[in-house]
Amino acid sequence: MNNKKVELLAPAGNMVKLETAFRYGADAVYVGGDFFSLRANADNFNDDEMKKAIEYTHSLGKKIYVTMNIISRNDDLEKMAEYARHLSEIKADGVIVADLGAFYTVKEAAPDLKIHISTQANNLNWRTCKAWSQAGAVRVNLARELSIPEIKDIHEKCSIDGNDLELEVFVHGAMCMSFSGRCMLSDYLTNRSSNRGDCAQPCRWNYKVVEETRPNEYMPITENERGTFLFNSKDLCMIEYIPDLIDAGVCSLKIEGRMKSEFYTAVTVRAYRIAIDEYYKDPLGYKNNSELFDDLMRELCSVSHRDYSTGFYLGLKGEQVYSSSSYMRDSDYVAIVQNCEMDNNQNSYNVTLSQRGVFEVGDNIEFIFPGINNIVQYKVNDMINEKGENFTRAAHAKMIIKITTDFIVPSGTLVRKMK
Repeated sequence: MNNKKVELLAPAGNMVKLETAFRYGADAVYVGGDFFSLRANADNFNDDEMKKAIEYTHSLGKKIYVTMNIISRNDDLEKMAEYARHLSEIKADGVIVADLGAFYTVKEAAPDLKIHISTQANNLNWRTCKAWSQAGAVRVNLARELSIPEIKDIHEKCSIDGNDLELEVFVHGAMCMSFSGRCMLSDYLTNRSSNRGDCAQPCRWNYKVVEETRPNEYMPITENERGTFLFNSKDLCMIEYIPDLIDAGVCSLKIEGRMKSEFYTAVTVRAYRIAIDEYYKDPLGYKNNSELFDDLMRELCSVSHRDYSTGFYLGLKGEQVYSSSSYMRDSDYVAIVQNCEMDNNQNSYNVTLSQRGVFEVGDNIEFIFPGINNIVQYKVNDMINEKGENFTRAAHAKMIIKITTDFIVPSGTLVRKMK
C-alpha cells in the first residue's frame, strides 16, 4: 500500500464545477482550456478564467491539472508550445498530453511544467510507462482495459531503482466502447473527431440492419425489448475496490465527467471522499462494511448514470457492453443554496435557494452538506419568491426562493428530491 494517501481527482468543466468539486472533497481537479482539450464542448476556461481557477485552487492547498490531450497534428505544435509556456507562468500543477510530439513540445517550451500522460496514449504495459517516466513524465493515466493484477505488475516494475512514477486510473463515470477512447465512429458519421475533442457519441445510437436489396426496410437485430445498442458501454464504478487499486500502487483515483452537472460532481466526489476516508480509518474492515456500500451506492444511483460495471479491472472482458443508451437516476437536482441567515426570532433560519428543478410545498427534499457525511432531510413548509410573496410550486428555472429551516445550511449546499 502507498504510504501517501491516494488522491481524489475530480472533473471541473467550469468554475462552478471546480468550486463544487473542492467543496465536496476533491484533492485535485482536471480542467480544459480553450484549446487542445478532448472536451471541446465543455464550458472550459479562457486564459483569465484559468488564472483565477489556479489561484483559487492553490488558495485551498489543492492541485489543478490542465488537459492538452488531443491527438495533435503539425499545425497544433507551435500553439501548444505557446500555451504550455502560459500555463507554466500561471503555475498550473501539471498538463495532460496524449502523444510524444505533444510531450516533447511541452517539455522543451516549459521545462518546469509537470507532464502527465493521458489514457489516450494507450498505456497498457510497464515498458511503456517506464519509457514515459525516463523521458520525464511524472504521472501516467493507465488504459481502462487493464486488470488490477496488470496494474500492480506495472507499479512493481516501474518502482525498480527508486522510480517514483505516479499511476492514475479512472474509477467512476462513462466508458468508451473503443480502445482507450481512440475512436473514429464520430469522424466517419458526423465529421466530428473524438480524438480532437468533438465526439458526437454515435456509439449511443440505436442501430438497425438494412438488407441491400430492400433499402427502405429497417430490421432490428433482436437483443431485448429496448432495442439494439451494439456499441454502448455501462458506466464505471469501482467504489468497492478502492483497497485493491491502492494496494496495486495507484496514487490517484479519477472521476470522469467534465461535461456533467455540478450535481453529478458534488454527489460522486462526496461518495468517493467518504469511501477513501473510511478505507484509511479501517483498511481491513472496509470491504465488509455492507452498510457503507449500501449508502454510497444509493448516492451514486441518485445521479444520472447507466448501469454500473467494474469494466476490465476484474478481468471480465466485455462486461462493459450495455443494452440501452438510456440514463437513469433516483433523484432530481432541485436547488443550490445561495445563503442562510438567522431569522429575527433566532429560532429559525431563512435559506435562499437558486432553483434548478421543480419542487413544491409539502415535498421532502434533501440537503447534501459539503464536508460532512450526513444527508439532511427536510419537508418544505413554505416558499417565498423575490417579491416576498408566498407561493406553492417552484417551476421556473433559476427562481430565487426563500424557505425556513430550523438548522444552518452552508452556502453552496446542493438540494435534491428523491424519486
